[in-house]
Amino acid sequence: MKFMKEIAVQAQIAIVCTIHQPSSSVFDGFDDTLILSSARIAYFGPASELSSHLERIGRPLPPNANPAEYALDVVNADFTSTESVGEVLDAWPKYAPPTYLREPAYLEEREGAAGFCVQVAWLIKRHATLTVREPMLYTARMLIILLVTLFFCLVYYDSRLLVQQQVMQKAFFVFWLVSVPVSFPVTVVYALNAEYAIVRKEVKDGMYGPLAYGLANSLLQLPMMFAFGVCALVPSYLMLDWPWKTFATTLVVFSAHSWTFECIAQFFSLTANPLIGMLKYLNVWFVSALFSGLVFRGTDVIWPIRVLYYCLPMKWFFSATAYSILVETPPYEGTVPCERRPDRGVCVSGFECPADPFGLACFGSNGTQILDSLGANYDAVSSENTVLTDLSIILAIGVLFKLSYLVYLCGGCTSGSEPEPPRKMSI
Repeated sequence: MKFMKEIAVQAQIAIVCTIHQPSSSVFDGFDDTLILSSARIAYFGPASELSSHLERIGRPLPPNANPAEYALDVVNADFTSTESVGEVLDAWPKYAPPTYLREPAYLEEREGAAGFCVQVAWLIKRHATLTVREPMLYTARMLIILLVTLFFCLVYYDSRLLVQQQVMQKAFFVFWLVSVPVSFPVTVVYALNAEYAIVRKEVKDGMYGPLAYGLANSLLQLPMMFAFGVCALVPSYLMLDWPWKTFATTLVVFSAHSWTFECIAQFFSLTANPLIGMLKYLNVWFVSALFSGLVFRGTDVIWPIRVLYYCLPMKWFFSATAYSILVETPPYEGTVPCERRPDRGVCVSGFECPADPFGLACFGSNGTQILDSLGANYDAVSSENTVLTDLSIILAIGVLFKLSYLVYLCGGCTSGSEPEPPRKMSI
């Protein structure tokens, strides 16, 4: 109790305790006390004056007695007569100081809730504060994405060389860039699951609406997704000599891809058990990486499993990113023109590599040739400009999960039933 009083003084707040039969040390820590019986006030005032009040009404405190326990005894019909309890209750208005007398009054009608825009603005401010205080949501992930990207840039540093042997290494780096950063929102599932319990209570208390919460959360997400993109792409363009004229396009696609997986994490955060939600997210992430287009050809997968190749976002991001960084690439070394002959396997595309007579690592000299060569084995890659289509599909997947999240959020925040009345028990 001493510690609670110190907090109340330092923070300038009031602490209300509901307690039955407190010990003497606990009772001495109260500033004021309110004793109720039969829905009436038996005493309301400074705790230190309770003994004096009992003495004034003819109920003096016995020696060495606990004032709180004795006061509860005299107002409890289980320990004393009903008439005696009534006398104690009737005595309060006669002996109470005017400061502590309270006339019965009804609560004023509650004012209407704040407007939708006010709710959104307030929630954005609160979420921005939480973002600073809770690094697991965004700031820590920015640092992790930066460090992981730097690690892969060092591992694939030779992919900056414009030689045929480094084409596949560049493709593998793009695969890691596509898949690894979006594995980190698994922590978001746990954090948002804990936040959901708070949001649900606040929505039911009428503080704000679920749609205002969803919109505020989304507005704060968008700049963070671009920040993730900057942390991942700036090192890649600087260290691996990617063409800067494609940076803006790649940044937009990367941010959209990150936002889509953020929406997936939000959706699974509504799972009752956060660990189950995290496992669900990791399952979607793994299947999406498996069907990204670099592990195997999607068209070689049987139906209906092949639908995963088209309805998960990673394949579309891999396609757009591979096109963006390769279509504007400077000429690669190691190829010479040759006459196209169907019977000559190493010259089916109008070029060949003298150092590689079997054409195992011969992809072409310009971006179009390299994309076509990769597309022969990986159908997610193409020399056709489908970046806008890929971006639209990524966003459509994200919107689908976002809408599903909002539907379940609204349902969870508004559902419920009135408690049943207590059952009568026969003894």
